[in-house]
Amino acid sequence: MPDEPKNKEIQKEERRVIGKASATEREPNSSEKFSFWLAADEIVNPFDIIEAEQMAGTRTFGLVTNIKQVTDAPSHLSNYISSDFGSTEAMPQTPRQGVNVAEANVLANYDPAEPKRYPMGIYMPVQNESPIRFADEKGIHVALGIDKMFEYEREHKEKVTIPAGLIQMSNGTRARVFLDERYVLGPEGAHINISGISGLATKTSYAMFLIQSILQSVGSKDIAMILLNVKQNDLLVIDKPRKGMKPEEHQMWDYLSLRPQPFENVRYLLPWGKQTQTTGLPNCFGEPPACCVWKENGRRLRSRWILMSGRSR
Repeated sequence: MPDEPKNKEIQKEERRVIGKASATEREPNSSEKFSFWLAADEIVNPFDIIEAEQMAGTRTFGLVTNIKQVTDAPSHLSNYISSDFGSTEAMPQTPRQGVNVAEANVLANYDPAEPKRYPMGIYMPVQNESPIRFADEKGIHVALGIDKMFEYEREHKEKVTIPAGLIQMSNGTRARVFLDERYVLGPEGAHINISGISGLATKTSYAMFLIQSILQSVGSKDIAMILLNVKQNDLLVIDKPRKGMKPEEHQMWDYLSLRPQPFENVRYLLPWGKQTQTTGLPNCFGEPPACCVWKENGRRLRSRWILMSGRSR
């Protein structure tokens, strides 16, 4: 894996303390969420995963949800007045003391001791002044419950992890993310929810990546995929290799131990259209794929265009 030594180097460098937990009278920490102030020039972003030192030597992992800057100004009007009553070029007459404060939702608590004294974790509020660090890849796996999949694989000698993507945080740390085969394909939940903004094709792209990952990880001989195409001709070329992949894209696939390859053993089923009787072409946006079958009144037909091309199968 080409990026692994670099990733370890980044993680080792970024294990420094980036801030400390902060609990106030009006904004106390709780078992569900906590706040921490950031040291000067430290940068975190929403969805970064951080680690806080917790009671009894345990570690609490949190997901950053918001970052605020707090100053000693009692109101925005005070800042306006101190800048010569709203002059954008004037130097403030009253320098403000400020700090960046991040909010985080608790994901998990982990006891690194062996044997574990607190196997269920400690979910007391993160204590004031507790040091905060970026989580490393192992910590991210603990925070997301992926470590339990690894434990199952070691105990039962059965592979259940499916590569699902990468998490890259503000400090450059990368972490491989996995899904549990039992909850993707059964016998457990056997479903996946993919959410996002409509119209950007990112959900479709991720679904195609995940299908390819499942086929390569679990085995294409045991799984059949049925796709209902609502993307015009975008999903009618999945048996063709993608052109123009960048080196960094190849590196991400390598990092996940996957191959960026087209789908194999693909069969397209296209509908009969109004003009098919005269044109010999199915109801398809753009040129039909080289191997397709469609149906009329339950009877299987093949496109005359495909037969003429000599590429039907």
